[in-house]
Amino acid sequence: MKVIFFALNGCPASWLGAYGNDWVGTPHLDRLASEAVTFDRHISDCPEPTAARRAWLGAGCGSNPSPTPPLNGEGLKTSEIGVAPATFGSVPPSFLGKGVRGLGSAPRTILIRANHPDTDAPDWFYAGWDEVFDARPQATDDSPLEALLRTFPAILDRLADVPDFLLWVETDRLIPPWDVQQDVFEAYLEDAGELEPEENPDREIEDEPDDTDEFDGEAEAAEREAEDIEEPDVKVEADLQPLPEEEPVTPFADPPTGPFDRGDLDAWDWLHRTFAAVVTKLDAELGGLFEHLRERGLDQSAAWVVTSDYGHPLGEHGQIGLHRPWLHEEFVHLPLIMRLPQGKQAGRRVLGFTQPPDVCHTLHALFGTTPPINSNGFSLLPLAHGEAESSRTFVCTKLELGDAAEIAIRTEDSALLVPVRVPEGDAPREPLLYEKPDDRWEVNDIRARNIDRADELEAKLRAELQK
Repeated sequence: MKVIFFALNGCPASWLGAYGNDWVGTPHLDRLASEAVTFDRHISDCPEPTAARRAWLGAGCGSNPSPTPPLNGEGLKTSEIGVAPATFGSVPPSFLGKGVRGLGSAPRTILIRANHPDTDAPDWFYAGWDEVFDARPQATDDSPLEALLRTFPAILDRLADVPDFLLWVETDRLIPPWDVQQDVFEAYLEDAGELEPEENPDREIEDEPDDTDEFDGEAEAAEREAEDIEEPDVKVEADLQPLPEEEPVTPFADPPTGPFDRGDLDAWDWLHRTFAAVVTKLDAELGGLFEHLRERGLDQSAAWVVTSDYGHPLGEHGQIGLHRPWLHEEFVHLPLIMRLPQGKQAGRRVLGFTQPPDVCHTLHALFGTTPPINSNGFSLLPLAHGEAESSRTFVCTKLELGDAAEIAIRTEDSALLVPVRVPEGDAPREPLLYEKPDDRWEVNDIRARNIDRADELEAKLRAELQK
């Protein structure tokens, strides 16, 4: 079996056409989804880069990447972001260990690093691969993925005679500071002008004067004024200096991690149109990679997986980036698209809940190897083939960032977010309850009217995290 894995780090599901976005252009990912199985409700168990890598590859797959908050919220241990518990520090990912890899054939493992140094993974992540290729962005490149686009065909050619391999591509293309192509950004600015509605489209009709004679008189006066204007002297026109060209609007390419004023609609619009341009450019670059795969027949012989470690917050709930562990939809709802060999099950959508540990089990199922015994994941292949439904009736998420910690539970009809620890100096943060799926963007907190339901969900959440 051959598997090509694309980790589009920082990519929220809601920015892709396959997940309902009809504003941002992602034609190549849309085509991929039409040939693949799309998992509609893939929810992170811990939306943090190191935790995601552990879940995907089985280095502590199914373990708690950050400490589990106790029932009373007291005595929660503080751990540095990106550092997992020491008990897992020397455990290699289950695919990459030098010992027994399972009952099936061990695949050859190849990692392509297409990320900037400041988003590098911990050392353990790079230690066990059979080959690691450096395709990190260079200062002279026109795009952060130019090195990847250059090296990708040669890497595929090296693998032409390898029967089983896992080719892993990591990119931080969607993590600020962004490289923004100006013409793509300007296209989204033009789109804003074309789509901007009038303040009151009915106003002209409502305010139209009834006295048509008065209207005609005003028009005649305007015509007389126009006739009185003298023709400009040609010589004077020639002496005039040309007006300076209007300065182009620059993208919001490096938004600072931290609080964001959601009420600043101009900044919101600037930020989101910038990110839209970056997503569209990434989609075009992925299209080039996908074409190389198709040219070599890897659309027939390989499985492709596209997912993300977390969704980069863009001010939706008052923060940009990994600032606070506020486990809202944009942060925890991740894309998961799996294209099976020969495009089998093309167009299928899986509605049930899935989580990153399930990716670990699915990779093992594809290779016929044995997943870690301490994992709480499930293979997604039966769901992809329509042979079963997800066994997850709810999903839990938790995250600790610095002095802040939060836990959350999502069910078919509700999402409950529970702050466990709030940093000193922050405003108090109460539990939040949202109705699902109606309140997709989580803007209407209904906890005050549904205290019993919120308490029931919180008890269920804490019991699950204590297991």
